Amino acid sequence: MSLNLAVKTREILENLLADSHLAHFVCKLPIPKVYSGNGRIKLVILGQDPTVKNKASRATITTVLNLDKSGSLKNYLSRICTGLGISLENVYATNYLKNFFTEPPTQIKEIDIFKEFTPYWLPLLKEELAQFPHVPIIVLGQPLLLPIVCGGASSLVRDYWAYTANWKSGEKGIYRYVEPDKNILGRVVFPFPHQPSIGKQFYTKRFEEYIAFIIRKHLIT
Repeated sequence: MSLNLAVKTREILENLLADSHLAHFVCKLPIPKVYSGNGRIKLVILGQDPTVKNKASRATITTVLNLDKSGSLKNYLSRICTGLGISLENVYATNYLKNFFTEPPTQIKEIDIFKEFTPYWLPLLKEELAQFPHVPIIVLGQPLLLPIVCGGASSLVRDYWAYTANWKSGEKGIYRYVEPDKNILGRVVFPFPHQPSIGKQFYTKRFEEYIAFIIRKHLIT
């Protein structure tokens, strides 16, 4: 992230902490750094936010998606990249909501976290994405897909992975991505399950085919 974006990130965090309606839900930890590979950026990976359930481990998160250290999430993202014929050196990774929360957003019921925090963070995210025009985006997890899609697009990851009710018998629908006019980012978006869900039978069976679908569309170049 450029110095200008880093400054804006800190200013937004300060504004959130000054917002009496939202400050109660904000954890005052430093915002993790974005991850940017050293090669030409060919893919943006978008996470939800840096908050993990284990509060004691949150302070150890210093880079988006923990891409500065080994682990199951990094292995998963590396597997995606390898399938696409690129590496993490070709990736820019950032979060939709950049601050830590007192609890994972899906566990906060008092307010709609995405609705309330999007006005703070979405303009900055769009500024980040403007650095990489035409680069497609992977969105990690269904909770994040929901606030991003619009225009009647499905908010279910499985629907983009050719899901049908009879998938166990081998029946397949159509592999898809979110068209730029069907999401608030205005970019090509590929929905992926978050790492804990990739082990589910449906996603395990469809992973290689969805990767092949992306390659056929010639959107990663």
